[in-house]
Amino acid sequence: VHVAKLAVTANTLTYALAGKDPGLRYFQHFPPPAGAPGELAMSPCWGTGVVIASKCPGVRAGARIHGFFPFSPTVVLSPEKVTAASFRDAAPHRAGLISAYLAYSFHDSPQFKGLSYDDEDFQMSAGALFSTGWAMAHSAAVHEAKPTALVITSASSRTSQGAAFAAKFQKLPLQVIGLTSAANLELVRSLGTYDVVCQYDEVRTLQRQRVAVQDVAGNPEVQEALYRHFGDDLVLYGMVGMSHLGAAGRPPAKLRGLGGCRPQPFLVFTAMDTIAKVYGRRETAKLAAQANLAYAAKMRPSFRPVRKYGPDETKAVFEEIASGRVSSEVTYICSLWPQHLHDPAVAQS
Repeated sequence: VHVAKLAVTANTLTYALAGKDPGLRYFQHFPPPAGAPGELAMSPCWGTGVVIASKCPGVRAGARIHGFFPFSPTVVLSPEKVTAASFRDAAPHRAGLISAYLAYSFHDSPQFKGLSYDDEDFQMSAGALFSTGWAMAHSAAVHEAKPTALVITSASSRTSQGAAFAAKFQKLPLQVIGLTSAANLELVRSLGTYDVVCQYDEVRTLQRQRVAVQDVAGNPEVQEALYRHFGDDLVLYGMVGMSHLGAAGRPPAKLRGLGGCRPQPFLVFTAMDTIAKVYGRRETAKLAAQANLAYAAKMRPSFRPVRKYGPDETKAVFEEIASGRVSSEVTYICSLWPQHLHDPAVAQS
């Protein structure tokens, strides 16, 4: 498969930071080339590829596919469970990994069929992030402890924006509170989807009530502040991401004796299963699709991807996102190929 383009976001950096997590094992998806130094790893990213050669019935050369790819010009996949819409990679080194990351959708599938080049990138980036945001909001709404508020960190990030939008669009019985930096305060307030917006150092000013926290920032200082303020009123704490990349090397939060629930990793697929047990699978799919369409209608007109080509420009984007200097309004679409070679026309077979 020719890896044509990758949607490089803060979520991509989370995959790198959590690459060795025993429950996630992101680095196991694509082992480094033979002979590479032992300390190197291949971090994955959502993207689009073009099949340039195939021995698999049902997966033709020239097919355009969307899914999890390495930062590499090409990759070899081992398709199984091939349908008209999708297949999954059965490479032995990916056995036992989270199944959703093994799935690849054909461009002719309902999710992508008929989309333009830019629309494809919107679906690949904002669409994937919105599904996580939707699950963040609804998993809080159906939690057995019945929180009255949802606190979302890194409120300016697209994942968090999606969660806040879903909560408001579907009128979930939650006050939606966004925590953000001083630099993003006005941007987050202007979105109109948060009931309360405050800076990280203002946590102690929030009303005490039963809360669910979906933590996209991954900052231990913020986590500790939330536990100190809400104590036993903190009934759900989902560790979603690590958008505060500078906090990655800091000591873990000191939560002993502060009360509240135990922090748990947030996995969108697990959250979807939990939601479906309450709503039913058909209703869950219906609600998610309705919210996704409404979110796309709101966000797509302002979507302006910034395209970068070649390994040097892609590496610079990765480093810029890691530095925290990228606005949440910018979406980088990168390719390790030069621009004139990045999206090949392959004779279909």
